[in-house]
Amino acid sequence: MTGIPALETKRLILRELSEDDFEDIYEIKSDQKVVKYLTWGPNSREQALQSLRKQIAFQNEENRQMYVLAVEMKSTKKVIGNALFMGRDFKTAEIGYFINSQYWKQGYGVEIVKGLLDLGFNTMEFHRIYAVCDVQNAGSVILLTKMGFRQEGHFIKNLKVKGQWRDNYLFAMLSEEFKSF
Repeated sequence: MTGIPALETKRLILRELSEDDFEDIYEIKSDQKVVKYLTWGPNSREQALQSLRKQIAFQNEENRQMYVLAVEMKSTKKVIGNALFMGRDFKTAEIGYFINSQYWKQGYGVEIVKGLLDLGFNTMEFHRIYAVCDVQNAGSVILLTKMGFRQEGHFIKNLKVKGQWRDNYLFAMLSEEFKSF
């Protein structure tokens, strides 16, 4: 599967990225609060543009495994985040997401994860979907738990983030555990 159709939730559209998304993407990727637990960032304009172009290039890969999607508000057409879906071996996929800090705690994370689960289990027919997050990223820990993910692991000093080794939690869900919302 190369391209995917846009996914709609109540208030959002998850769709393929385009260069027209640059200003909104730069606003997100340059925000220290958004990138606090990520290995990169905050990004300069040039870094954000290079990253966006690389992610758009994934759209043309044969046997594509990486999907980085724009999270667009239906009401305003503003891109408020990215949603990631990475196919792995053995019908397994990893998901990820980040949202503009101005839109935190408004239920958008729930909609994004619902969309990614629907894509993974119903459209792409994956057996297992997992997510990894920093143990101190309370927002993601709460969100993944709320969505029915099971915590399966605690990786000690798993990832170096901004010069410091960080612990991560592994959350997962099997297709038979998924309930369409």
